Amino acid sequence: MGIFGALQSAVSGLKSQSHAMENISGNIANSQTIGYKRIDTSFVDMIPDAPVKQQIAGAVSSYSRSMNTLRGDIQNADTETYMALNGNGFFVTEKGDGSGGTFYTRRGDFDIDRNGYLVNGAGYRLTGLGMSNGVVTGSVAEAVKIDNSFLPAKRSTTINYQLNLPQSPKTASYVSTTPGSELLKPWSYSGDVQGSPVAPKVTGPAAGAPTTIPAYGYGNIVDGTALASTIVGNGNTITITVGPTPHTFNMVTALPAPAPGAGDIDATGDIATMLASIQAELRNATGGNEVVGIKDGRVFVQGDAAATTSLAFGSTPAGLLGLASATTPVTAGNVTSANMPADLLFTTNGQQLEITVGSITRKYLIDTKGTLTAGSGVVKVDGTGSLKEMLDVIQADLRANGGAGASGATVSWDATNNLVVDFPGNYRSDVTIAGSAANTVGLNQTVTASTGTLSTVSAANAELFVKESISGGGITVYSQTGEPVNVQMRWAKVSDDAGIATWSLFYASDSAPGSANAWTKMADYTFDQGVLSGIAGGSGVTVSGTERLNIANLSINGRSFGSITVDHGLKGMTQFADNSGMATTTQLKQDGYGAGEFISVGISDEGQVIASYTNGETRAVAQIITASFSNPNALKRGDGGAYTATTESGEAIINQSGEGIVGSSTEASNTDISEEFTKLIVTQQAYSANTKIVTAADEMLKEALNMIR
Repeated sequence: MGIFGALQSAVSGLKSQSHAMENISGNIANSQTIGYKRIDTSFVDMIPDAPVKQQIAGAVSSYSRSMNTLRGDIQNADTETYMALNGNGFFVTEKGDGSGGTFYTRRGDFDIDRNGYLVNGAGYRLTGLGMSNGVVTGSVAEAVKIDNSFLPAKRSTTINYQLNLPQSPKTASYVSTTPGSELLKPWSYSGDVQGSPVAPKVTGPAAGAPTTIPAYGYGNIVDGTALASTIVGNGNTITITVGPTPHTFNMVTALPAPAPGAGDIDATGDIATMLASIQAELRNATGGNEVVGIKDGRVFVQGDAAATTSLAFGSTPAGLLGLASATTPVTAGNVTSANMPADLLFTTNGQQLEITVGSITRKYLIDTKGTLTAGSGVVKVDGTGSLKEMLDVIQADLRANGGAGASGATVSWDATNNLVVDFPGNYRSDVTIAGSAANTVGLNQTVTASTGTLSTVSAANAELFVKESISGGGITVYSQTGEPVNVQMRWAKVSDDAGIATWSLFYASDSAPGSANAWTKMADYTFDQGVLSGIAGGSGVTVSGTERLNIANLSINGRSFGSITVDHGLKGMTQFADNSGMATTTQLKQDGYGAGEFISVGISDEGQVIASYTNGETRAVAQIITASFSNPNALKRGDGGAYTATTESGEAIINQSGEGIVGSSTEASNTDISEEFTKLIVTQQAYSANTKIVTAADEMLKEALNMIR
């Protein structure tokens, strides 16, 4: 071959470098083209067949090499429908004129054309799978078309409602120092309360209660176990005048003791025995039931309880016993608890009285002699004075220690000779009165308290209701035609006993003045140690476990909104301590909406085409699909960054997951200008070198031709 071979090799070099220059030029020209994939040039030596020792370097051939797998930079874009692929794969498109064919591209500058299709800057329509209600319904990829018609209204059917209720709600009526002030008081809602509110009141018709009060007198403080001879002498006398008749008795301190009924007093033993002897001899003389003994540590003499005769003392040892004067008897009609000795009613010393209010029991030991000691957990009540003094002590203890239900308790003796234990304002705590003292005065019974209930609250009581409840939030629901209505909810705590609390949930049902149903109860919720344990539905409300309730017909301001389900979830309702005293809502949403006008479309992270509407709703219109190939660099190029599959590329592998799609972004050209300039210099130098070969070979040929001259 020789010189001619050199010329041919140089010419092939010029052609190859020209090809490379063309690719470099195209790359630089498309350095700003969205999704453009550069073309590199590869060179292949062309070796003619020759013996080993006569082989030559040979000519060169060039071919284009696609860089389709080299991703360009992802750039943010203001247009919501622009998208890029962060990874391998291609968007699946078709021609913009709808003439058919499937094309693949990395160019994601899609925008809505006049017909509603998503078309990129090269005029290719994006294809995807149709969606309805968030679910892919299409099976064949079609051009994505945006429908800009109104989104129809959807009626609300479910309210998802979760919150924590405070252990102690700080309502407008709450007073930290007043137990129970945080609770709803149904009995206060005149005209609305259902049932019969009961505040326990126990009245005891005391059998045998005195209608008159006899005369009585006190003497010295004495020790009943001391010898009688320490205060009286043998032969001393005592005169006790009952009415107009005096009765004189002789003291006998020396043995033998006088016989009973002889008119003499046995003073041979202790003082208590001597006083018992005086009582026996006095009763024998008068035929009455006088009392002589020791009361509250003092000598005590009392006339017959059924009599109103006077009582007087004289002679010795009356002075030694300290007996000087007696009270004036009280006649029938003038008896009061203030002038009645307590032991006239509680005739047996040491009787007990038990008053239980709710879960708190107070125990009282009635000491009418002043000689008893109370055991643990028992309050000793002094019964040596008047009945009123004794009742005042019991009343004060009940109010201080009987709990919230007894904070306003009264214990008194009424004008009809009845003992009354009353608990005004206590509609929550049952009351039980028991014990031997209760039996004596007819108080032994149980009275059940009842608050009454509220199913509705009228406008007349609405202000009171708001003060005794806390806000549960509000939410807008929609009718079938998209009419909005605000559902306001309030919570009222109705009971709290031993860790078991009950709350009532109400909603504002009618805001009209004078309405009989301003607020309507949805349900009662019971919490055990802060955990929801049961729900009882109100009128027209059915309950499913502790998770949801269904209102058969939600009616607000006279408009019916149909059946509504309130869904609390598995553990969405709790009642734990919260210093704010307010309900803390963790979820409050509903599934309805009004009609909406189309405003925009965007691309989600899941590769879905999302339409947005003026009512705040969004709808997934289509699922964008992508295609990948076993050999993407073997795809055939077309105008506008579009590719078609070839035998070498393999069939398209379709991905419906939307993986790698980035919305509001585009992929830049993968052309590197600096690298292309470097290749440009090298190509230019190589081309120039090849021209030098041609020039040199031409000179050599000239020399060869000149040899024949």
